[in-house]
Amino acid sequence: MKNLKIRKELLEQEKISYAMDHIELPEGGVDCSEGCNPYGFPQACIDVLRNFDPARLGPYPHSPALYDAISDYWKEQIDVERGNILLTDGSISALYIVNNIFDTHNAVVLGVSPQFTDYYMHAGMIGIEYAPYQLEKKNNYKFETDDFLEMHYEEAEEDTAIGKSYNFIYIDNPNNPTGQCIDISDIERIVKEAVKFDITVIIDEAYGDFMPKENSAVTLFAKYPNLIVVRTLSKAFGLAGMRVGYIIAHKNMIACMKKMVNPYMVGELTREIAAEAISHRDHIEKSMADFAAMKCSIRKALGCSEEFPGGDKGRLHLAETLDTNSLMLLYHDDPDIDLSREFLSRGVLVIDGNDFKGLDSSSARVRLPVISEFPVLLSAIEDINRL
Repeated sequence: MKNLKIRKELLEQEKISYAMDHIELPEGGVDCSEGCNPYGFPQACIDVLRNFDPARLGPYPHSPALYDAISDYWKEQIDVERGNILLTDGSISALYIVNNIFDTHNAVVLGVSPQFTDYYMHAGMIGIEYAPYQLEKKNNYKFETDDFLEMHYEEAEEDTAIGKSYNFIYIDNPNNPTGQCIDISDIERIVKEAVKFDITVIIDEAYGDFMPKENSAVTLFAKYPNLIVVRTLSKAFGLAGMRVGYIIAHKNMIACMKKMVNPYMVGELTREIAAEAISHRDHIEKSMADFAAMKCSIRKALGCSEEFPGGDKGRLHLAETLDTNSLMLLYHDDPDIDLSREFLSRGVLVIDGNDFKGLDSSSARVRLPVISEFPVLLSAIEDINRL
């Protein structure tokens, strides 16, 4: 292989990802692993599929429906024009595109640990060093903006803050795996500081539709040319199988990305279905209400309070999280426990914390199920809390 001149980063690194090609559940079990909305997509999408003219699959995709739907989705917060949007095949594809517009020579990206695994794995594969700000268990894995802004790169010539230590910044908000949400005022503080040093800030809002639209970094992009916001319809809108996402940024930034991509990203049928889905915010609001109710029950079971945000009724704890988000991180006092195995033995499939940088197998990412299946998850949590 070495004589084929394949990039050395690809040869030297093994890609770690919690994405699964095949899911095996015990009989009567509950899948709390995949990040997509357990309630699926808005039912109106089925009518789009039924009424779609198959002849439209022949030509290349030209439908403006999704561009128009995205602009309409944000119209109450900010004016988003077609030139500010790049359609992508899901948010992972979007992140790959974004990474590839930067000069990777000796590049260092400031990130967070833990957060979306596939991002920093891809960064490493193309020669970008990932230097994360570590969320601390002792602080219930809560993101602290002041601490983040004071981060410096260990190999920098001086003990400097973000300005001279990093080439760009990547943050997923809400965070995956904890599900916590950084307030838009703190996101703006980070972007405002970064723009002083020509540092681009990438905000990955894959789970952003589970937080208020007013908290989205999309509301800031017109003010800051160094801001890139990545979104997807895989999560809240339940279209993971359609592979559709989008990027919002200044037109000059979008123009740079377009130079590198297939001009026909996102197929004709997908554009029409996605446009219909994004018009049904009510679908997400129903899901969010159920997630909040389930997290309320979990907080009660674990004894979460203002004094003990992670809970003090046993040995299992809930990390900082936004209640309306489908994701949460659970962690156990026993450092040797295999938490994902404990859940699976009780009929619940979750993601092993070991699949995230900065975590281990004593933690697990849980995606809440539909509320009718919640008793299985809650029973497992109560049982494991006593171990």
